[in-house]
Amino acid sequence: MSLNAKINLETANGWAILPSSLKRPDNTPRFNLTFPSHFVGTDNGAQYLVIQESGNGYELPTRNFIERILRRGDLFIDVGAHWGFFTLQAATHPAGEIEVISFEPELMNAVVLSENVAKNKLTDVVNIVCAACGNQYDLAPLIMNSTMGHGFRRTPLTSHPSGPSKWVPVVTLDEALVRFPKHAKRRIILKIDAESFEPEIIAGAKSLLRAGRIALIIWECGTDFVDGRGRSAMTQMVAFLSECGFRHFRPPGHEMDGPLSKLDTETGYVGNVFSLGPQLDEEPRS
Repeated sequence: MSLNAKINLETANGWAILPSSLKRPDNTPRFNLTFPSHFVGTDNGAQYLVIQESGNGYELPTRNFIERILRRGDLFIDVGAHWGFFTLQAATHPAGEIEVISFEPELMNAVVLSENVAKNKLTDVVNIVCAACGNQYDLAPLIMNSTMGHGFRRTPLTSHPSGPSKWVPVVTLDEALVRFPKHAKRRIILKIDAESFEPEIIAGAKSLLRAGRIALIIWECGTDFVDGRGRSAMTQMVAFLSECGFRHFRPPGHEMDGPLSKLDTETGYVGNVFSLGPQLDEEPRS
């Protein structure tokens, strides 16, 4: 299958196969990300993922930071796991013995995520929860806007949704983690990609945060946080995390790795943020 003149993806039984840019010592891909091949021509999120991962790597600064921070025995929580790129990265990390809990509320995405976990033989270390995360148990409408763009919005969509809302269950991280008692003592690395719903997710994880279990939070400072109600919710979230001892940094760009800068919520920055917990006492590296 050809995405453009430069990218060719192998297919098998109607599924496209995207080799990981992360390699094993023998230079083979650490994992393969697979998905229904028709998404290559119909879904903007799939096209972006393929182009980036076939180049320097998908969300390079985030990928590299996760790679440096993870250590043996960690619990990686992937909220908004999509098809599992970061789930698979954590589960195959060379440190070993890393467990993963992945939350993905959208049905098709959850099916693809499950296939990727199974095809990469990671079912023993990855738990998939087919639900969204928030600040309370709920049933809420998930607005679709590409496989990567679904979410709950406090403000109107800036572009037209690609389909009707789907009602999905919402759980809190605090209560969900109670269902996984075997992970109770693990250090947590938390990645959130929830289309501006991050403040609600953090509000539903206050017990974990106050217990000092979360060493790092990676979250997206999206366009909904630039002004209005979204910006107010974001700044309150950052203030709460700061009270819990977190320090907030940003990479040079969404796709550009390099030295991290302190987050300034007044600049209108859009991109991923790395909030380092007090147990990460080292200064962030490039």
